Amino acid sequence: MSAVYSRQQTVYGGSFASDLAALTIAGRRDLPLGIVQNVRLSYAQSVARIYDVSNGGGAIPGGSDGSGNGVPVFYVGGRTNGQGSIARVLGPQSGALCEFYRSMGSVCSPQDLSFTFRGGCSPQVTTDNDTARTETADLGNAAGTAQLTAVKYSIQGALMTNLGITVGAQDMIVNENIDLMFANLECDKITG
Repeated sequence: MSAVYSRQQTVYGGSFASDLAALTIAGRRDLPLGIVQNVRLSYAQSVARIYDVSNGGGAIPGGSDGSGNGVPVFYVGGRTNGQGSIARVLGPQSGALCEFYRSMGSVCSPQDLSFTFRGGCSPQVTTDNDTARTETADLGNAAGTAQLTAVKYSIQGALMTNLGITVGAQDMIVNENIDLMFANLECDKITG
């Protein structure tokens, strides 16, 4: 059978649900985060690239022209730094906002945050309706259908650096955006 649009044939790679995510302040179940709409994290490392000019392209394996003449390059790792933002809608649990600001905004007492992502599909249930189930192709890149799995990002030493609040006349939804800086980011797979 020929393809309708004469494009590259595609195969079903799998399905997953990604609606089980949670953001918490580590060890603070008493401090609600409100209606979180968006979380963004960025963790970078400073890397300097240095060259050895005293060598002058001597006979070092690795020259791109096949001559064996290459110039050595060295990577020097520096400090790491993390940034992030949390976008929220102010709503029913907004009474704890001031406590959140005090907790996250104290330069003398930065907080730890945990972001847990759970994704996957529940095991397939067989039915008696003779419906053909689409088989999942093995893509070899860990992107196919999987049972429920979880990853936990631990954000250490988070400090609020900026707070913005907006409201529009059309919908009267009060939006809040918080910028953070943090010291370290760890990633762990959660089993069970």
